[in-house]
Formats: sequence, structure tokens, C-alpha cells
Amino acid sequence: MTMNTLLSFRRVFLFVFVAAGLFISSCETTVDIDIPFEKPQVTLNATFLHNAFPKVRLTYSRHILDTNWEFEPIKTAEVKLITGNETYFLNYNEESGEYSNLQYLVSEDTEYTIEVDLEGYEKVQATEMVPIYVPIHDLVYNGKGQQDAWTSGDDFSLIFNDPVGEHYYEISAYYVRREHYINEYGEEVYYEDNRTIYLEPKNPSYETDFFLDGGIIIDDKLFEGKQAKIDLFTSGNFMELEDRGEIYFVLKNISKSYYDFQSTYGLQDWNDGDPFAQPVQVFSNIENGIGIFMTGNIASEKIETGSGQN
Repeated sequence: MTMNTLLSFRRVFLFVFVAAGLFISSCETTVDIDIPFEKPQVTLNATFLHNAFPKVRLTYSRHILDTNWEFEPIKTAEVKLITGNETYFLNYNEESGEYSNLQYLVSEDTEYTIEVDLEGYEKVQATEMVPIYVPIHDLVYNGKGQQDAWTSGDDFSLIFNDPVGEHYYEISAYYVRREHYINEYGEEVYYEDNRTIYLEPKNPSYETDFFLDGGIIIDDKLFEGKQAKIDLFTSGNFMELEDRGEIYFVLKNISKSYYDFQSTYGLQDWNDGDPFAQPVQVFSNIENGIGIFMTGNIASEKIETGSGQN
């Protein structure tokens, strides 16, 4: 084959390649795919605490492609609170964005059902039992503790008697200092310094793979029906402060739904942004809707800073 013949073949191949490309590009078709926006679900969120007013928040769920970060509130539903043979209606409050009844207080050891009737939807409902009160038996300050080579914190022991049966607890703490001063007009002004205290359990069995607003949640498998002693480090040495402040420890007896929701939500939030993390399905107990209805009963104990004494 001569050099001229080879060059001719190359020119023909190049021409065919370019022509084919032009043909293909001229045949391109743009297809617009309509992604259906399904009917939003009713989202119900409520936390009932003993001796507090019942409050329920209702919103429409948001589509995954919805760019509006605000959840649309549901203002026209009929919301009923049922306990035993009694029914109470909850009214919508525009200011708080919640349905509530300020004539009724939630009671411990009582089962409640929330029913929501909304036009165009099946009845949305959820049922929960409010746990009994579990008091703090003692709060002991053990002095300043060394958590590791670089970190120290206050060392506390929280002691309580766990009732017989399956129970779950949320333990948290916060620091409060109340002060006042005289302003330029001679008026006495009061203010409050309130800070969350992050807790770290000494027992690794109580550690979690996520943060819970500084607190911890535990079950009673290690001390069911017995006296529990939970040893904790705090984030910082608050007991050294000579400022007449107070440290409050809160023991909340919580429902299993409360425990399951906080555990799964905490894991999902902790894994956010990690493309290799295993997906976590956040717990929900709402029938014909999504969200969470959870309950709790709070006990608290305080200790003054700088004193080392209860």
C-alpha cells in the first residue's frame, strides 16, 4: 500500500467520524422528566411531661427536593386528647404554633391517646404512657477528677432507686447563676447565666456514639429493680467557682419511645455528611403519619458551686 493510499484512507475515516458525530448530535432529544410531588404526610410531634400542659405540634412533611426550609404548620386540624373515658380538645395557638389545652395538666402513670382529624387524611393518632416519678436519692460531689492526661472535670455520683420492670432514663445537668445590678436610672436589674453542662459517664456501657445536648440516655439492664449509682464527669470544673452559682442535675424517667427516638435521631445526626455511614431509620410511633409522641417525668437536685456540699 502506498503512502498516498494510506493518507486517503485516513481522510475518509476522519470524514466519516465527523459526519457521524454531527448526525448523532443533531438527533439528540431533551427529555423533561416530571418528578411527582406526593401528597405530604401529617407530622405530629409531642412531648408530654408530668404536671405540664399538653402541647402538640402539627406540620406537613417536606419533599426531599423541596427547597423551603420551613415546615408548613397545620392550623385547621381537630386535635383530641383521650385518657380513659375523658376527652379534651386542644386548640391551635398562633403564637407558639402548637395545639394545647391550658385547663388540663398531664398526670404520671396515665395513658394518653392523641387523635388528629384533618380533611383529606385518615385519622392520625398515637398512644403513650407517662412514666412514674423516680426521685434522686442522693447527689454526691467526689471532688475534681482527671478524665485523661489533658482534661479534668467535676466528679459526681447520681444515686436513685430503680423501680421493678423495664425503665429508661435521660440524665442531664446545667449551671445557673443569678445576679443583679443597679442601672443608670437607679433600677435594680436581674439577669441569669444559664449553661448546659456536658456529662461523660465513667462506665463505658453508658457511652453512646452521638451527643445528646450534653446529657446521656440509659436503660436499666445493669441495675433493674435495684439502687443505681451513675458516676459522671462534667465538662469543666464548675464546683471551683466562688460565684454563688448552682448546678442542677436532672433525672428524667422516659418512655421507651422517647429512648428509641433519641437513640436513632442521635445516630442519624452524628452520621450526617458521612457518605459511607450506614443509614439510620429514625423511630416513629405515629399511626397514619410520621413524627414522635414521647413522655417523661422529671426529678432534679441542685448543689451550690464552691461549697462541695449539697
